[in-house]
Amino acid sequence: MQSMFMKARTALETKGRFASGAVPEHIADSWRRCLTHGLDPVGEPLDADIGIQALRETRQKHEQLLRVVRPELELLSTQIAGTNHMTAFADNRGVVLDAIMDTEFSLTKCAQTVRCGTIWDEGHRGTNALGLSLYTGRTSMVTGSEHYFSSHGLVSCVATPIFDSQGQIVGLLDASSEVAARQFHTQALVELAASNIENRLFIEDHRSNIIVQFHPRAEYLKTQSVGMISFDEQGSILGANRRAAQMLNGLEFSAMSKFRDLFRTDFSSNLATMRSGETVRLVDWLNSAFFARIRLSRLSSGPSSQNLALNLPSTYEVPGLPDAPVFRDEQVLNSLKLAIRSAKMMTPQYVIGASGTGRTTFAQAVHEANCPEKPLIAVDCRAANINAESEGLTGELFGGDENSRFLIETGGMLVLEDLSGATGRASEQLAHLINRLLQHKSSAKWAILVTENEPPKEQAHWSKFVSMTFAKLRQLEFQLPNLNERTDGALIAVSMMSRLSTDHQLSRSAIDALFDHHAPNNFYELEKLLTTLAIQCPATVLRAEHVNRYILRNELRDAVCPRCKGNNAKEAKCREINRVLKSFPRVALELTSAAFDDSKGGPTQ
Repeated sequence: MQSMFMKARTALETKGRFASGAVPEHIADSWRRCLTHGLDPVGEPLDADIGIQALRETRQKHEQLLRVVRPELELLSTQIAGTNHMTAFADNRGVVLDAIMDTEFSLTKCAQTVRCGTIWDEGHRGTNALGLSLYTGRTSMVTGSEHYFSSHGLVSCVATPIFDSQGQIVGLLDASSEVAARQFHTQALVELAASNIENRLFIEDHRSNIIVQFHPRAEYLKTQSVGMISFDEQGSILGANRRAAQMLNGLEFSAMSKFRDLFRTDFSSNLATMRSGETVRLVDWLNSAFFARIRLSRLSSGPSSQNLALNLPSTYEVPGLPDAPVFRDEQVLNSLKLAIRSAKMMTPQYVIGASGTGRTTFAQAVHEANCPEKPLIAVDCRAANINAESEGLTGELFGGDENSRFLIETGGMLVLEDLSGATGRASEQLAHLINRLLQHKSSAKWAILVTENEPPKEQAHWSKFVSMTFAKLRQLEFQLPNLNERTDGALIAVSMMSRLSTDHQLSRSAIDALFDHHAPNNFYELEKLLTTLAIQCPATVLRAEHVNRYILRNELRDAVCPRCKGNNAKEAKCREINRVLKSFPRVALELTSAAFDDSKGGPTQ
C-alpha cells in the first residue's frame, strides 16, 4: 500500500501537482519552485557545467577559501561511517569546486553527475540538498524520492551553508550517499565541519582586530560553540560569526555598530581586563549574561609586535579526540549539566552506575567545568580502612603520580568512591570531614560527589552520627545508563579506538556489528573488543566483516562439537568453522548439499 508521500510523488510525476500536506514543507516548497521553472520530474536534469577554464578561474578566485575547506572536507570524509559516500564543496552559486568520494561511490551514476564544475542550484538540478540549502540559507537534508528528479531517487544528501563574518554565504558543504540510514548522523558532522570552517575564516579575516569570544557558560569558552565578535580599538563592531548572532537573538544584531549597543558595560574597561588574560562577565540589553575573553589579541606597536597572543586553545579543534570524553546521550548530557551546576553551588550529589559506566569520567568532567585549577581528590572508601590508622585520609590525586594527603585548605572537588563500603574508623573520619565541609567551617570550598554501583542504603554497622552525616549527601542523584543503553555509543567507540590505535578507523558497519552482535554493556567490554580488533586486524578501516572475523559472537564462544571438546587447538578450529557457517549461510548450504550428494554416491550429471 502506497504511503501518503509516495501518492504525492506519483501525482507529481503523472499530473504535475501534488497534495502539499503529504510532503515535508521545505520539500513541497522546492517542488513547487521546480514546477515553476518548468522542470519535468521524470525527465533528465540538464547537465549544467561551467567548463574547465571557468572552473580553473573560479578555483583561483577562491584559493584562500579552498585552503581552509580542503582539510575539513578530508576530515569529514574519514568521519562519515561506512562506505559509498561523497563529500563536496560548492561556491555560493552552487558550483562544485572540490569533491572526495570513495571507490564504491565513484562507480555509481551519481558520481558521474556530481563532478567539479557542475552547477547544483534548483533551477538546473531540481530539489537537491545543495540547491535547497543555497536557496534557504539553512541545513538541508533530501532523501531518496524527495529529490525532484526521479533519476536522483537512489541518493540521499545533506548540505549546509558556510557564512562569512558579514553573514553572507561563501560556500556550501555536502555529503551524499546511497545509504539513507546514515543521514542524521552525517548531518551533525557536516554542520560541525561548516562551523569549523566559518570560525577559521573569521579568525583569518580578523586576525589584526580584537576578537572577543563569549558564551553563557564559562566552561564552554574552550569549545566550538562560542560566539565571536571582532572589534576595533574604539569598540566598533567589524564582524561576527554565526553563533554570536544566534546567542544575541532578539537584539537585531545586524543593526548594531558598537560594543555598547550589545552589552550594558563599557568596552575599554572590559578590554583591559581581558587583555590581562582574565574572563569577564557581560550582560546584554535583554539581561542575558555571558562570560567573555579575548580569542586573539591585536598586534601591538611595541617591541613584542611580532608575537600574537593566543589565550585559548583553537576553537576549531577536532572533537572526539582520545582525551575528550563523549557526552552526547541526552540523559547523560542533562545529568552532566545539572551536576556541574550543583557543584558550582557546593551541593553534594550521588552518581550511580554499574562498574564501567563512566562514573570516574563523569566526575572528572564536572571537576574540569567547575574548578580545574584546584585538586580533584578521589577516596576509595572501601580501602580507606588501610590508611585509617594514620592521622587523616589519603586519596588519589587526579593528574598526579602519587597519593595525596587531603588538605582542607586547598579547596577543590572530593570524590567519595563506594561510600557505602566505608567501615570502622574510616567511616567516622569521613563523617567528621564531610560534616565540616558541609558546614563551610573552612574558607576553602569543596564540591562533594559520591559514586556508587547501586542506590545508597544505610549500613547497619554505621553509627548514628555516620548515618545522619552520610544522609546529608543524598541531595541529588544521577543515574548513568549502561553503554548499550546510550545513544552515543558509536561516538564513544570512535573516540576509544582513536585512543587505542592511531592506525585504525571504525566504519559505521563495524560499529553496528559491535553493538548488534556483542552488545558491550560497559566501557571495559567495549575496550576489550576494540583492543582485539586493533591487535588482530591488519586493515586500516575496520568494517563489519572484520568484526565478524576476529571477534567471536557470544553464542559461538562455547559452541564446539563433542569430538573437538577438550583439545584447545581443535576447539579453536571448530569455533572458526562455526563462525564461518554462521556468517556465511550460503557456504553452509553448499557444504550441506555437498555432504548430502556424497552420501548419495556423488552428484548426478
